[in-house]
Amino acid sequence: MLLEKQNKLTAILWDSVNEPVSFVKDESKWRKPRNRELAESFLTREKGLSWLGVKDVPTLLKTLDEGWPEGVAKLEKIALRDLASPASVRRRRIRSDQGDEVDMQAVWRGDLSRAWTKTRRQSRTGVRSITIVIDLAAAWNVDADELFWRGASALRLAGELVSAGYNVAIYAAAACSSYTESDSDNRLAQLIEIKGEDSPFDIDRLAALTALPGFFRTHLFNGICFAADNAGETVCDSMGRPSNKTIAEGIKLLPIPQNTFIQKDVLSREAAEQWIESVIQQIEAGNLEAA
Repeated sequence: MLLEKQNKLTAILWDSVNEPVSFVKDESKWRKPRNRELAESFLTREKGLSWLGVKDVPTLLKTLDEGWPEGVAKLEKIALRDLASPASVRRRRIRSDQGDEVDMQAVWRGDLSRAWTKTRRQSRTGVRSITIVIDLAAAWNVDADELFWRGASALRLAGELVSAGYNVAIYAAAACSSYTESDSDNRLAQLIEIKGEDSPFDIDRLAALTALPGFFRTHLFNGICFAADNAGETVCDSMGRPSNKTIAEGIKLLPIPQNTFIQKDVLSREAAEQWIESVIQQIEAGNLEAA
């Protein structure tokens, strides 16, 4: 775990998906019993389908470990258009004093240096490495069917990028403001690398981590409790307010590629397809630096 602070902002980069829940059983790791008790409650509460996306916490933990092929089947129905490869070769006609074809009009007007034309292969190199940051955070009343589209859209896009030849890293993220009782200005950004650029694209397991809200509402809720406790504060029962812009602020404090696509507030299939298209357009326009 890497924890950085700047003013009222705390940014945490977890080493693994299970690290945020690894502290809950060890009372010696906690300053305030209330924070540990609340963290533990998220791993034992009985809220099911609409809250976690599966019927209960034991099923969630099993699914996080084994993957969620049912979710993959659903997300693969999201529509998107074909992507160009990051390095494409095209043919371009150029003019010179020698070549394959002569332009008699240029000869007659005396422009011999440009009288011949030939075709040259021209390589166009674009962005090769893409980092996608999935915003998993949502208010308590956003149900699993809506929150599904966050991870679903990101994985649908990532799968196509990988197939087209891009190197893709994926981070799960959750950020909030006002998460401590004593200071409403406190902000927190949590990030976890769930797929490295060179790692296999294990979409079944990635779907469980990102398209089910259960990972956010158990593991990353534990992370919020831990961050408050680390600061010597008591966590709010509400766990703060989701804050998408705080993700970008947190990334600046952590060793995460700065050229990233941070997911917007996607809660429907239509919004998912619109967000995917907006990212594709940015990639095609070369709005990120080539890696």
